[in-house]
Amino acid sequence: MNALVREYLPHAPQHGLYVAPEIPRGKLQGALGDYATGVHPNDVLALYDATRLGSAKDGVVFLADRLVYQNHDFQPPLTIHYRDVVRVQEKKQFLGGRKLDVDVNRGRATVTDTLDFSAHPEATEYVSRFLQQ
Repeated sequence: MNALVREYLPHAPQHGLYVAPEIPRGKLQGALGDYATGVHPNDVLALYDATRLGSAKDGVVFLADRLVYQNHDFQPPLTIHYRDVVRVQEKKQFLGGRKLDVDVNRGRATVTDTLDFSAHPEATEYVSRFLQQ
């Protein structure tokens, strides 16, 4: 999985994307302290900072077998195991934002989880290609 992360997710701070070992400590602590509690820092392969001010308290943490994300503080943290991803679709949002709708197999049902890339719409394409692999 580490090789896939490096192939599809660039270290691109201008797009909110950070790949280990170059994830800034403050951003990693922000994500792990807010929505990715219980995740060990050494297990984080990459991080998407969905905040506009750079705290990384909203976003996505990419691990070897799953991702953990939170779009905003009013949403509980959610986990998507890569093996359960059925389909990924990019969508435009109002005012130039972008999102990814990820269809996820949850036992007997397929549900759609949405990852919000409004803060850095350029990152959507990279994460989409990664999840499709």
